[in-house]
Amino acid sequence: MGIRQWIRKRMAEDAQGEDLPPNASIMDAIFGRETATQRAMGEYDAASYPGELADLLRRREQVSDALMEMDVTNKAARRDSIPRLQGLLRVYPHPLVYETLIHAYMDNGRYEEARGVAFAAKERRWECTHSPYPEIRAETDRLNEWSPDEIDALREEREGRAAAATAPAAPTTP
Repeated sequence: MGIRQWIRKRMAEDAQGEDLPPNASIMDAIFGRETATQRAMGEYDAASYPGELADLLRRREQVSDALMEMDVTNKAARRDSIPRLQGLLRVYPHPLVYETLIHAYMDNGRYEEARGVAFAAKERRWECTHSPYPEIRAETDRLNEWSPDEIDALREEREGRAAAATAPAAPTTP
């Protein structure tokens, strides 16, 4: 059997089962049709909404609500909220919680932990950008990424300021 005969036979079999139009792609006829992937938010209806995505969005909303209730504008409140922020990351790895936790660790002088959280936030950003769901991909669209170098520079700046403040003043001569 030649390739043309095989393709015709295959198209005839598929046409009976799926009623393919005559201008259908040969690749669709040979390998079957691909399921349409969602390209934009809100393309789902009640029948096609994925259960996994619904669960992710429910947990994200729960974490977002808890984060909004916290006082993250105050350094002392951020430092005190470190255990709660860590708990929120276990519920859902929200990029804003990572950002807040980085700031809390730096306020507390725990720069190595801040570097670790920055690395975890970078990995989460990668997961978000490669998610099959546009709702998840949109999480990191307008967020800036912390690099370990930025944390080290901020550490040196803060420690340099602290050292300058504690150093004795140089004597002045008239």
